[in-house]
Parts: sequence; structure tokens; C-alpha cells
Amino acid sequence: MAAFISVLQCGPKEILQLPLKDHGHWNKYQSKQHKFRGLCHRVPMAAATTGDRSKNILRDMKGGQRQSLWTDIPLSFDAQGQERHAEAVQPLKEEVRRTITATHSKPKDKMMLIDALERLGIAHYFEQEIEEQIEQIFKFHAGDGLIESDLFTTALYFRLFRQHGYDIPSSVFNKFKDKDNKFSKNIINDIEGLLSLYEASYLRYHGENILDEAMALTKHHLTQAKPELASCLREKVSWALDQPIHRVTEFLEARYYISIYEKEGSKNEQLLKLAKLNFNILQSSYKKELADLLKWWNDLNSKLPYLRDRLVGCYFWAVGIAFEPQYSSSRLAVAKSIAMMMVINDTYDSSYASLEELFLFTETVKGWNVKEIEKLPEYLKVAYSFLLRAYEDQDREVSKQGRHYAVSYATEAMKQLAVGYLTKAKWYKGQEMPRFEDHIANAVIVGGCDAILSACYMGMESATEEAFDWLKTVPKIVAASNNMVRFMNDIGSYEREQRTGQFPTTVDCYMLENGASKQESLNKLLEFAEDAWKTVNKEWVTNACAPKPLMKAALNYARCVHVTYGAGLDGFTDSEKGLGPYIAALFVDPIDI
Repeated sequence: MAAFISVLQCGPKEILQLPLKDHGHWNKYQSKQHKFRGLCHRVPMAAATTGDRSKNILRDMKGGQRQSLWTDIPLSFDAQGQERHAEAVQPLKEEVRRTITATHSKPKDKMMLIDALERLGIAHYFEQEIEEQIEQIFKFHAGDGLIESDLFTTALYFRLFRQHGYDIPSSVFNKFKDKDNKFSKNIINDIEGLLSLYEASYLRYHGENILDEAMALTKHHLTQAKPELASCLREKVSWALDQPIHRVTEFLEARYYISIYEKEGSKNEQLLKLAKLNFNILQSSYKKELADLLKWWNDLNSKLPYLRDRLVGCYFWAVGIAFEPQYSSSRLAVAKSIAMMMVINDTYDSSYASLEELFLFTETVKGWNVKEIEKLPEYLKVAYSFLLRAYEDQDREVSKQGRHYAVSYATEAMKQLAVGYLTKAKWYKGQEMPRFEDHIANAVIVGGCDAILSACYMGMESATEEAFDWLKTVPKIVAASNNMVRFMNDIGSYEREQRTGQFPTTVDCYMLENGASKQESLNKLLEFAEDAWKTVNKEWVTNACAPKPLMKAALNYARCVHVTYGAGLDGFTDSEKGLGPYIAALFVDPIDI
């Protein structure tokens, strides 16, 4: 098979010549895709003057609003219960801390403990202790390449080292190859080993063929073995095949792993209780934050009924990007930023606004001056004034910290989004015919990763001006994440966009320019998304240009993309089939202790 060429390592013209691959795992996405139904159809409007449209749009579009599933989400806050849980956490933290730093523990036991802490969502209590242990173990094993370790242990060490920024080579797996340079058949019946190798393979870089092979091999054999496994192991395998550790958002992983971990015979009761208490403490805090956000959002949502009512989905992403308790300000800023991106997107990405109005709106957003608002029709005045107020509120908060520079970058990112969305609107409204390479170039603008990260950094007092300067350079991890969301979103939304007349999409352009079928084109976009993940992985492990907390936000953005679109549908828009079950698990149902 020809070596796979990176979509992020070549120019747009070269991208068009990349060979098609057959992706058998697309069948999983396709089986879910055929059930997809759009929640509503865009309601076309007859041609009208700007004045007529200003008067009629709010009345005409009431039937087109995409209603939220969460209008009655229970968000009560139990302050006394929160206090009791916080008190119960303290002695457990000290006990677990002693376990982490115990000098008599074997390195493998410590690595398994660290893995459990991270998957249970409680590693944030012990960040310094964990980093010290990982560093010591890496120094000890860096020379021997884990020569004597079995498959489970080798893969566990590999994954944890890369997750913590240590560039361990994939050649550590060569010892599991046979004389024909294939993985030995002896590993096929080692389910725990296969599962560990499967999880490790998701941290692959470009050119690491051994990990490409490992992913295909383990996915196949785990899927084949799953029906015959014992219930606890079968549950672990099922969850891993759906949400690999490296790609699932951390708090979502914690919620589901707690239910798996408590069934294991080797579980640590102190860890389990701490994890449950921590989950309920965070969930209660999230409910309070979400209640405040909904009050803010409902004012706008009632005035612009054509918007998707997806504020809870925006907050789900905010938790995915920064779930730790100290990042409340970041979560609020990110949720508002995504909501405002949705306002802009739904305004451009619809038949409600004329192209003339969108040109005017774009110029007004680029000017970022309230004095220009009178040029806009009434419904666009609502959207624009809300956008300005949202960032004025943020500016007041960061200025108190002496970080006035923070908001200026965020507003610049929003201006660029408006320009990018106008470009798409010109395509969909027939003014311009894009090429596939145009979609690729515009994805870096409309992907939104930089806008969301700038909002996240606004909420981090530790994010200096240098952090925003780094973001301005459009780092590879940001560019790759923007491409990833474009590819995965286009896969998930393709059928809906065909019904609503949004042509030509990325998929359409690839089909037309390459003489490819729909299936081949969807497979190609999935291939490009996997390629973007390899860039994200490499940058996460090897890029020392930015502090890890800032890089982690970019990695977590990519994880949100996977959770939202990884099942082959637009889980943000179609929340009933997409994010809905996860939202209920994280924000509605507490864990029994």
C-alpha cells in the first residue's frame, strides 16, 4: 500500500490528488447515518426588500426554530450537599496522595494508578505528584525500551508517556512482530493487551505504520471477541470502541468509567468514593453555571427564533475544553463564545438573510462599533448588539486583572469568522462556485478553534499576552483542529444540507472534482480527519512553544469534535441522537454514593 500523504503536509492542489482508501469502519458511521432525520427544514422566503424582511422575519420564522431538548433541565443547586461532599473529599485526597507517592510501589502499579486517576476524573487533585511520578518512571525506562514488558504494560506506558508529553518511540512495539513483520498471532487472545494497544494506537503520528496496523488489528479482533467476553470486560471494550481514551472528553470519560471501575474486582475503594464525590461536586457547580448562562441566552433566543436553541450543547463543549473546578470563568467565556459563533453561523447559514444584508452585516462586524448598528435591519441589530454586549462584559472582567489585551484578540477572531461565513454564504447562494481547496482554506477561518481558545484563555488568569501572541500565529494544532471540525461536521451534516439546498458542500466539491462517489468522498474526508489527529498528537507531545494548559485546551477542542461528530452525524444540531444522552449523564443525573 502506498504511503499515506498528510493533508496537512501538502498544498491544496496536492490534496486533490491523494489516493482514495477503503475505510471499512465507515460502515459503523453509515449504519447510524441512515437513521438521521433533520429536526426541521429551512423555510424559504420570497424575495423582499430589506424593509419588508425586517418587519416580517421574526414572525415568519417562528415555525423554523430548532427547539432545545433541555427547556426543563433541572438545575437546582444544593449548597449544603455541596459543602458535605467537599468535607468528605479532604481525607480521601490525603489517603490517595500517600498512595501515589509511596516508595514501595512497583512502577507498573503506579502507572495503573495514574491511569485510573485520570480516567476517573480526579487527577486534577494530584497534578504535581503525578507529573513527578511519570518523569521518574520515564527516566528509568527510557533506555531499555520496555524490553521485558508484556503487551498490556508496554502499551500502557507508551500511552501515558505520550499523554504527558514524553516522546517515546513507537518502535517499542516491534518486539510483538513476527518474522514477516506482522503482529504476532500470539497476541490475538490477549484481550487486555489488545485493548491497551488499541488505546495506545490513537496517539500515533504521521508515518507510524506500526500504529496504523495496530489500530486496524485491535479494532477488528476486539469487535470480533466482544460478544463472548465477560460482562465487565465487554463493557470496557464496548466503551473503548465507541470513545477511545485519547479522544473522549475527560469529564465524559469520568462519568462512564466510574460505572465500569466500580464493577472491577481490583478496584480501590478510596479512589472510587473520591471519584463519585468529585463528580457530584463538579456536576452541582456546572448546574449553577448553566443556570446563569441560560438566563443570559434566553433573552436573545426569544428575539431571534431562527437560531438553533443549543446553549446546553455550547456548555457541554465548554466543560469538554476545561472541566477542572478552577476554570469556571473559562467555561462561561467558552460557552458564550460558542453561542455567539452559533448566532453568526445560523444567520449566514440560512435562507433568512439576503446576500446584500450579509455583506452589510459583515462590514458592521468588522467595524465593531455600536454606532454602525443603525445601518442594519432590525433582526440583525438584535444579533449585533448582543454580540457587542457579550464581549463588553468579558472586557470588564479581564480589565480588572490587568489583561485588557485578552478581549481584543477574541473580537478579532469573531471578525474573521464573519468573513469566513460570508464566503460560505456566497457559495451557497450561488454567487461563487468554490473548489475543494477553497473549502480547505476557509476551514482554517470558520473552524472556530482559535475563537474558542481565545475565550478559554480569557478565563485563565495565567494566560499572558504571550499566550495570545502564540495563538495569533495559527499553530499547527489549531489549524489541524479547524480542519478536523470542518471534515467531521461535513460528514455528519451532509444529508441534511442536501435536503436544505446548501450546495456545494465540501463533499460535493470533492465528488465533482475527483469523479468520486458520495461514499468515496465521505471516506476521504474521514481519512483527512484522521490525518489531522496525527498532527494534533505530534504537536501535543513535541511542541514546547506554549504552556501545557494552553495546549491542552486545543487538544480538548479536538476531543469535543470527536464526541460531537465521531458517530457520523451532526450531534450538536441533532442533539437527540447526538449529545443528548451525554448531556443527561453529565448535567442531570448525579451518581449514587
